[in-house]
Amino acid sequence: MEITPGTLDKFHLGVSADGQNCMMIFVDEGKHTIQCVADFAEFKAFIDSLTRAAQEMARRLGDDADVAACPGVAAPVMNLAGAAFQRNPNDEYIEGALIADTGEVVGIRMCPDVACQVTRAVLMSAAATAC
Repeated sequence: MEITPGTLDKFHLGVSADGQNCMMIFVDEGKHTIQCVADFAEFKAFIDSLTRAAQEMARRLGDDADVAACPGVAAPVMNLAGAAFQRNPNDEYIEGALIADTGEVVGIRMCPDVACQVTRAVLMSAAATAC
């Protein structure tokens, strides 16, 4: 059976009241969901994977001088504290924000193909856990 990856429509993240776990929910364009519960170590590994993907994206943009010269790019790498994304209903682009541990917010807009590739790469590089 061949599985065709969907396009990420929304991503939700929540932390339990006691701070012991978080829940991540990925929703595709067909409203199919994947829900994962992660403890601190698992969630940190996921964020580390996102950070490595961000570093690779910055590297592919060029050297630090080129990245810093890009309008709207605050820094080539940031430590993420949170993120939220959803599909724009008017043009199908994925829009959202990355929130740094310093409180800085960076807006992100990706075409569906790029969002699918990034999501797949992050999920494939994350350590396997029970969801």
